[in-house]
Amino acid sequence: MADLIPFKGLVYSDSLKESMDRLTTPPYDIISKEAQKAFYDRHPDNVIRLELPLPPETETPEDNRYIRAKQDLDRMIKAGTLRIDDTPSLYTYSMTFRDPLSGINRTIRGFVGRIRLEEWEKKVVYPHERTLQGPKEDRMALFKATGCSFSQIYCLYPDKDKKIMGLLSSHSQKRFQCKDGDDVLHEFGGVTDKSTIDAVVSSFAKESLFIADGHHRYETYLAYRNYRRSLESTPNPQASYEFVTVFLASLEDENLSVLPTHRLIRNITREGVEEFVKALSTRGEITRIPASSSAQFLKDLRESSKDRVVIGIALRDRNEFLLCRLNVSKGEGVKSLDTYWLQEGVLSPLLGITPERIKTEDLLRYDKSESSVLDKVFKTKEYALAFFIRPVSPKVIEEVSLRGELMPQKSTYFYPKPLTGMVMATL
Repeated sequence: MADLIPFKGLVYSDSLKESMDRLTTPPYDIISKEAQKAFYDRHPDNVIRLELPLPPETETPEDNRYIRAKQDLDRMIKAGTLRIDDTPSLYTYSMTFRDPLSGINRTIRGFVGRIRLEEWEKKVVYPHERTLQGPKEDRMALFKATGCSFSQIYCLYPDKDKKIMGLLSSHSQKRFQCKDGDDVLHEFGGVTDKSTIDAVVSSFAKESLFIADGHHRYETYLAYRNYRRSLESTPNPQASYEFVTVFLASLEDENLSVLPTHRLIRNITREGVEEFVKALSTRGEITRIPASSSAQFLKDLRESSKDRVVIGIALRDRNEFLLCRLNVSKGEGVKSLDTYWLQEGVLSPLLGITPERIKTEDLLRYDKSESSVLDKVFKTKEYALAFFIRPVSPKVIEEVSLRGELMPQKSTYFYPKPLTGMVMATL
C-alpha cells in the first residue's frame, strides 16, 4: 500500500536552532496578509520568503513572487543557512499544546517521511474534502520555480497499538525545538538507524493513509509529478518528485484535536435575515438565546445530543443566538456531519449559497475561533450572520474516506498543525 521512504531533509543550519521560532511559520493557507508581512519582518531568512513570498509592486514573467522565492532559496543554500542532511532519515515531530475546547494539555507524537504519490482512485491515500482550483495554481507555480517542498501534508495512519511511534521515539536523536504564536511546543528529532527505518517502512507497506490537512497541496504535487514526468525521456520511479513529504500521526492517537470551522456571512440585509429565520423555523426546532448569554449558548451547543443535527446561529441585527435542531435523519458517513446538513439543509436552499457558488464567489468567511466569531458579529458588527459548528471525531475522516465520500470544504481543522520550515525537501 503506502510506499514510505526516509529522505535527506533540507533543514536550517544547526547554528540557527535557537532561532527556529523566528524562522518557521504556520501552513501558508492560514496566514493572513498582515501575518505574512510580520513573518517577513521577524527574520531575514524566515521561511515565509520561500513558502508564501510577497509579490513585487508589478509582477512580470521576469520578476514575480515565485522567482523571488527561488532567489531567496539559492541565497540561503549558498550562505549555509539551509543545508541538506547527510543521512536519509525519518524525523520525529511532537506538538504539545493546550486543547482549545477542553483546556487539557495534550501531546501529539508523529513523524515526517516521504510517501509515493498515488492517484486517489488507487486508494492508497484517501481524501475527505473538496478542493478549489485557485490555491492549486499558486502552489504549482511555486513548485516549478523553486523545485522544492517547504511544508508537509498532514496524514493519519492506523496504529491501534502505537508500535510505530514507540519504535521511532526510542531511536530518535533530538535536533531542535521551538514555540509558535499559540504557545504550542514543537519538538523535532531524527532517526537514522537503518533497521528501525526498515521496520517502519515495512509496516506502512500494508496500510492506507488518510489526509487530515493538505488536499490542495497533494493534488498539486500529483500535477507537478506529471509535469516533471513529461520532461523526462526515461521515467525514474525513484525520482524525488515521485514522492511527497508528509507528517504522519496515528488515527487512534487520543490527543488528536479537531476544531470546528465556523461560517460567517456579511452580505445579507436585515430583511434577508428575517426571511431566513422564518424559513428556518419550518425546518427544525429553534431555541432563542440572548446575545448576552454567549457562554450558555456555546455550552448548550457543545452538549447537545450527538444523535441530532444541531446548528448554532448568531444574528447581529436581532442581537441573539439560535440553536436549531434540524428535522433531518442523521445518517452515516458524510450524512453524520453537521457541516453536510448545514450546506444541504440551510445554506443552499434558504440562502442560495450552493457549493458551485462557493467555488467561484466570495460568499463565506471561515474562522476556527468562537471568540473571534462573536466579536465579528456583535462587537465590530462586520458580519450579520454566523453559523457555529460542533467538532467531529478524527475517526469520522476514516469512515467518510472509506465510503468514497467527500465532506464540504472546511469541515475539519486539525489543531495544532506542523510548522513550515522545520524540514523541507527538494523535488
